Amino acid sequence: MQATPTVSPFTQPQQSSGATAAAGAKEGESNPALNAADFQNFLKLLTAQLRNQDPLNPADSTEFVAQLAQFSSVEQLVNANTKLDNIASAMVADGIEKYAGWIGKKAEAIDAPAYFDGTNPVEYRLSGLSEASRVEAVITDPAGQEVTRFDTVNGAMVQSWNGVVDDESAAPGVYAVTALYYDEDGKVIGEEIANTFGGVREVRLEGDEPSIILEGGVDLEPDQVAGLGQKE
Repeated sequence: MQATPTVSPFTQPQQSSGATAAAGAKEGESNPALNAADFQNFLKLLTAQLRNQDPLNPADSTEFVAQLAQFSSVEQLVNANTKLDNIASAMVADGIEKYAGWIGKKAEAIDAPAYFDGTNPVEYRLSGLSEASRVEAVITDPAGQEVTRFDTVNGAMVQSWNGVVDDESAAPGVYAVTALYYDEDGKVIGEEIANTFGGVREVRLEGDEPSIILEGGVDLEPDQVAGLGQKE
């Protein structure tokens, strides 16, 4: 028997931890409070310089004008950063709105596990490999441990695993489906992570990009969704 493949779709977090609204401050994003503090510090330094200058040897007028120009530039930069942050927030909100219509639909997920609720079969789809004489589906848990394996059809149609392991129903949870392709001599000539299916529960903001959350907490990026359909 061939060893369980090392390929695993468990690369996405299975339980979402982000807030539905905007997530925390992102790397490189301007901080309005910090900008305001810098502006106030600059103002204090300039005031202290004027207060403590030698009245018999005041600051050169040209230098003073240059400092005032810097003061104006700092103020403009603070305002510009605030406006850019507002624009960025609005664009992210539009991104969530674009995917809101996916909620309640059945999604076909690329390189992702599927949730087994203890009753309904786990559906999956392979690409198929014409050179293969036999195909085996390997079911693994989030720890990468093999749960069961069985022969499956070599083709791109939707197939399913009934959730049975050793004549008993598997525990509810998230499982991956990987296909192993064999030649006539029983040698593995290819392996593939099957596309799986799950209902879209919600859309969240995770950093800069929306996350599509399926049943069981399966977390996808939008480009991992190969198709949408009506949930049965």
